[in-house]
Parts: sequence; structure tokens; C-alpha cells
Amino acid sequence: MGAQTGAFGEPPGGLEGAAARPISPGLAATLSFVLPGLGHLRLGAPLAGVLLLVPTLAAVAGVSALVLGGPSALLQALVLPQVLLAILVLDVALLLTRAVAVVGAWLMAERRAVTGIPFRPLSVALVVVLLAGTLIVHGAVAAIDYQAYTTLSAVFVQPENGDEWAIPAPSASPSPTPYVSDPGIVPPPTIQPPEPTPSPVPDWAADGRLNLLLIGSDAGPGRWSLRTDTMIVLSVDVRTARAALFGVPRNMIGVPLPPESAGAFPNGRFPGLMNALYVYAMGHPDQFPGGAARGFRAVSGAIQELLGVPLDGAVVVNLIGFVQLVKAMGGLWIDVPAWVVDDAYPLEDGSAKIHIAIAPGCQHLKGRMALAYARSRHQDDDYHRMRRQQAVLVALAPQADPIGLLPRVTELLDIAKDNLWMTLRREDIRSLAGLAARVDAGSVRAIQFAPPAYPEYLTRNEIHRIRDVARSVFEDWTSEGSSATPAPARKPCPAD
Repeated sequence: MGAQTGAFGEPPGGLEGAAARPISPGLAATLSFVLPGLGHLRLGAPLAGVLLLVPTLAAVAGVSALVLGGPSALLQALVLPQVLLAILVLDVALLLTRAVAVVGAWLMAERRAVTGIPFRPLSVALVVVLLAGTLIVHGAVAAIDYQAYTTLSAVFVQPENGDEWAIPAPSASPSPTPYVSDPGIVPPPTIQPPEPTPSPVPDWAADGRLNLLLIGSDAGPGRWSLRTDTMIVLSVDVRTARAALFGVPRNMIGVPLPPESAGAFPNGRFPGLMNALYVYAMGHPDQFPGGAARGFRAVSGAIQELLGVPLDGAVVVNLIGFVQLVKAMGGLWIDVPAWVVDDAYPLEDGSAKIHIAIAPGCQHLKGRMALAYARSRHQDDDYHRMRRQQAVLVALAPQADPIGLLPRVTELLDIAKDNLWMTLRREDIRSLAGLAARVDAGSVRAIQFAPPAYPEYLTRNEIHRIRDVARSVFEDWTSEGSSATPAPARKPCPAD
């Protein structure tokens, strides 16, 4: 008679004999569920065990390499489409490997334990449960991976028609500019880069600074009429990681327009309030290029011309998304310097007006109240609100714990997909994350171009002064004086 064989062609006794390794079929299947191949190794089938173990160990090694590379390396990897696709393929491969390992170990143990007797119902039920668990685990990974892919496709703006969503090129000296009819306005000069930085460097770091426009809105690209009530430019010195926040008031009048649209007005400046520029540009496609993105291009280009420094990208956040983010974080600690009282605060969804009262001191604000603190302006004015907005940004960064938010990753992906978009390149995420990690949130300088230092209506002299402050903010970092209105950054309250 021919010798009997078990799963994967192993002899019934394995290489060392089954009698020396007694194990129940359920335990064998469970071991291979925990770690594919472990059940076969326990049964004395090392060849099959190693073959099943290798894919899992390779996956663990790959993930470990990403984690050991630091948060920035991991973040960069996870935003790349090809990496997400590779994760999906690997997940399917591990699903099949684990299923084969569970069934194979169970069959081998069953044949050795009860030769010639039909499979026992409880043993079969256990294998079914393990296979269902395998499908659930790997299915969840695949679902999150797909969710991340679709979210990132929505968050990172992908222009369908050329570079509509690109921030327009700034004015450059000594080339002719649209300001010739208003010669008192000094065009932003060509910025000289600092001392050579080790190569290669990202495109945005070529001038030694990161300048990122942050806009608070009420929706997303292609789905909204943007209200630019919150406009802040985050500027970071690449070499020193010093950071400054420039607040641009919503009611500023006479902001200079970018070269591509400056011809819309005789002096190249928008005569209305700054927060009306988006709507105006959307209503005048013959004067403002950019197609569906012309409103965004007009606003970002105007802020770039106003500050006299090139913007490297923009991040737009929906107000409702901000509420959801803070809620997911469990709230935000804010050191409130003075009472904030508003008897008619409009909810972010426009459904009603409510009374709010936020007392001075260290306050733990939930999502809606954190937004109210940053958004309310009825008790004072836009300039006080702008200071609070900058304080919220400074407090938000160090309190967003990536590890603590991991259990809510699917919720965060949904929030980002519906409420966040940016013009940054995915390839730049790693270098941006590395720079962000070096910034000391407690020493961020907050600057508002607001009265009394600056009038609401901009003259050519004020525009020149604003550009001078924006360009030189890191040169006189040790100086407490500034021609802008400073708002010292306040460190976040402790979370305990």
C-alpha cells in the first residue's frame, strides 16, 4: 500500500512524526490564523510552515522599515497612489496566505488525529469562524486603503484642465508690472536665496522659505462659493524652522492683484473688500483667468502680491470640517486671555444663532465652541478675531496626537475627504512633515496687518511696508519691535 500524505504533501507523521507533536485541529488552525505557517511548524512540517511564513514576515519587515523611517517617511509613503495600490495587493496576498495556512493546518491535524472519521462539526465551525475573521481583518484593511486612496484623490487637487488650480506667478522685478499706472507701489523684488542648501531640495524650499496660504471656507472646490473670511499665511524659515503667521484682514481694501488679472482695474488693485474678491472673480471670467478655479487664483494671487513673497501652496478647510476634527481630537485646550461673549453667534451650518460665553483662562473647548472662539466677532472686531484664529492654529498642531487618533482613522479620512483640499504635491509631504516637526509651536510669531498700524484702505506706502515686514520677518527675529501689529503666541494649556 502507498503511504498516506497530509496537507502540502507532508507524510502523516511529519518530518519528526505526529506522535511527538500531539495537537488538536482547532489549535493548529488557530496558530496559523495568528501567524500563517505557525500551525504547520507545530505539526512538524517545516517546509510548508516556512513557505507560508515568508510573505507575512516580508510584510512585517516592510511596515517596520516605514515606521523606523520616522513619521515623515511613513506619511509620504501613505499619500502616494502607488504605495496604496501596493498595500491593497499585499493585503489580498496575505488574505490568501492566511486562509490557506488555516485550512492546511486544520486538514493536516484532522487527518492525523482521527484517521477515517468524518470531520467533526465543532472543528469545522471553528475553521469557518477563523476564515470569517481572516476575511474581516483583511477586508477592513482593504476598505481603509481604498478610503485613503479616494480621500487623497479629493484632498490633493488634480487639475483637469492644465494648471487652473496653480497659484499664479508673482510679479518680478525689474520686468514691467501692472503697477506702472500707480508708480508708488513697489513691486516685490526677486528674492535672493540664502546660503546654498544641501541638494536636492524641494522646489518650495529653493528660496529658503515655506509660504503656505491657509483659508477657512464653507465648502470645497467645485461645490461652493468661497467666503474667504479667514486668510492666514504660514511662513517657515527652512534653515532655522522659525515660523510666523501673517493674518490678512477680510475687510482690507485695495489689495494688489496678480499680473494675470491686474488689468481688471486701472491701478491693478481690487477696490472692494478682500473677502469679496473671490465672488467678483467668479462673476468676471473675461478678466480673471483660471476657469472654475479663477476665484481661488485671484485670492491666492492677491495675497501673494500683497506680502511680496511667493506662495508655495494653499490649504482650504471647511468650517464644519474643523468642528469635526476638534471633536475627533476630544477637544482643544486654549489659553483664553479675555471673555468672548456673543449673543448672536451664527452656527457653522447657518441653521441658527446662539449665545456663547467663553471665560478667560485655560479652557478645554469642544469642536463647536473651539470654532466659535476663532470665528466670533460681534463683541469686538475682525482684528481681535484674527488674533484668536492664529492662537487656535498655534494650539491645534501640538495637540493633534497621530497615535491617539489612529482608532478614528476612518472618521478622519471622511472628514478630510469632505472638508479639506490643498494644492501641495504629494511628493512634497515628507519634506513638509519633516520641516513641521522642527517648528516650535510655542515660539510662532503672529502678525496682523491691522489698525492702528495699518488702515483698512491700503495706500501704496502701506503695501510697501507690508511687503517689507513679510520679507524680513526672519531677519530681525530677535527684535521685539515690528511695523505690524504683533500678537504674541500663547502656549497651549496642558491636557491634564
